[in-house]
Amino acid sequence: KEVGKMALNVPLADSAGGVGGLRLPQGYPAEMIVLERRGVECEMQDASGKWKSVKGVVFLTSLRVVFVVDVKDLSKSRYESVEFPLQGIWDEELKQPIFGCNHIVFTSQYYDGQPFEGTLLVKIYFMRGGVGTFVPALNWALTQARRALQNLPQMQPVNPDVPFMSANDVTTMQSSAYVDPSDVTVIYTTQPIMARSAQPSARTLRRRNV
Repeated sequence: KEVGKMALNVPLADSAGGVGGLRLPQGYPAEMIVLERRGVECEMQDASGKWKSVKGVVFLTSLRVVFVVDVKDLSKSRYESVEFPLQGIWDEELKQPIFGCNHIVFTSQYYDGQPFEGTLLVKIYFMRGGVGTFVPALNWALTQARRALQNLPQMQPVNPDVPFMSANDVTTMQSSAYVDPSDVTVIYTTQPIMARSAQPSARTLRRRNV
């Protein structure tokens, strides 16, 4: 089955009230934000070389992982945001080096027209705090994504824009998630109100070019 593919510069929306200048990934219908984690850096590497590590915020939703570049880092970044559909992430691994910060590594497919060559390797560095809340939540979401793929009929195409977990699944996970005191992850017990509520189509969101 063809799985969800990543894309750069996906639509963002300001949170209502603009608290802290936070920009959120503009969601699909029924998509839920599970959590956010600030103080992270994202680095990507393909066959042509590395994309410079940039600071920002990472969001885990019921469909994808979205990294939003910090406004202060936009001048040195080649992109504003990037999404990784959960059904297109594999080979994920948590690295906990003796020297250096915790980080997760995974590979992701990308759409034709995206500026990459060969295999795309992604690293998300946690520059402050632990990962005892974020990593188990990500593992849970990936398990849900893979279970949904396995349950699809053999010839049925995958639609990465349709949530594969229910709102009840998400809220149950959120309420039972372990809260690591050293992890600065914020769990969304209620969904944020977007300043702009227009929902993008799958065509404009998934196939946006740089």
